[in-house]
Amino acid sequence: MDFPKSSLFTGLASRLQYLAARTSILAENVANADTPGYVARDLKAPEFGKRLAVMRASDPRHLQAGTAPAHKPHAAPDGEASLSGNKVSIETQMMKLSEARMDYQLASTVYRKGIDLIRMAARGGR
Repeated sequence: MDFPKSSLFTGLASRLQYLAARTSILAENVANADTPGYVARDLKAPEFGKRLAVMRASDPRHLQAGTAPAHKPHAAPDGEASLSGNKVSIETQMMKLSEARMDYQLASTVYRKGIDLIRMAARGGR
């Protein structure tokens, strides 16, 4: 069995890629907080149901869900515009960045622990 290509590791790797892309978009929002007319952007979280369908396709006779869509940023204004027409709230963006960081840390920890468990099993529990 190819463990890195298992549904658990594939799902976690996909989650890590999404969170890295989201962090990049949120950092751009913070960097453009003083740009006149700039509207904050964000990424839509992948739907769990689609991921679950991919995980269940373990037999060639199962229906395949296809490839996951690329992460595309969308406008996510933070409320009312400032005098310059900017719709970015530093506080809101920092909260979103903190949330993304914690989610990334959790997913990477689960990924690492999964690898550790496989290594332990390969060594015979030592």
